[in-house]
Amino acid sequence: MSARPKSCGPCGMCCKVLAVDKLAKPAGTMCGHFRGGCTIYADRPHACRTFECVWLMDPEMPHRFRPDQTKVMLDQDPAASRLIARCDPANPQAWRRQPMYGALKGFAADHWGRGKIVLAVAGRHAWLITPDSDIDLGEVSAEASLRIVEGPGGVEVEVTP
Repeated sequence: MSARPKSCGPCGMCCKVLAVDKLAKPAGTMCGHFRGGCTIYADRPHACRTFECVWLMDPEMPHRFRPDQTKVMLDQDPAASRLIARCDPANPQAWRRQPMYGALKGFAADHWGRGKIVLAVAGRHAWLITPDSDIDLGEVSAEASLRIVEGPGGVEVEVTP
């Protein structure tokens, strides 16, 4: 088996933006076990053990997209129907900076109307990124379902908790 082309290194963005129930760690706060790397790596919870951000999974994604460089960690839901740009709470608009914004808009354009959507999330605040606009969804729970309808007046989003 060949070595992974990428490693987390000192990034740790997932240790900040994701909640970890087993550690009672809320989303948006740095894990107390992260000190330039995971201090409980051998005994880390299953959620940490199995998680990989999109940058780590995609060998073609350039270094400039590494989460600690952009302050945005790319994630996807289990069904791969949502690409989620999870922002460092200290930089909630980081998803709007280049090159991240261009990549998110490009993904939205390539997948719009095919059952995949792009979201930016900072804490509980979310935005739907479409090829033509960015729709502020306000405070949305992680479990919320979205119904997206494109009509003559533009895109409408119905959020169900």
